[in-house]
Amino acid sequence: MKIGKIALAGTALALATMPVAGQAIAADRAAAPISGENSIGSGATVGVLFALAALTIGIAVSSGSNNNNPVSA
Repeated sequence: MKIGKIALAGTALALATMPVAGQAIAADRAAAPISGENSIGSGATVGVLFALAALTIGIAVSSGSNNNNPVSA
């Protein structure tokens, strides 16, 4: 029983110290220098415009036919 309690205490200590060790490792990392700007932002604008156009077309198509006749015979 004593060995189980020691193992449990060791595991709890290891779990408690892992975030501290992770932060110490992350602090050593340095950001890469920026050499120029990307054009990634313009792709997002095109995507948003495409989504809005698709939504508008979908609403127009779904509300275009007013065929409210029942299907059953």
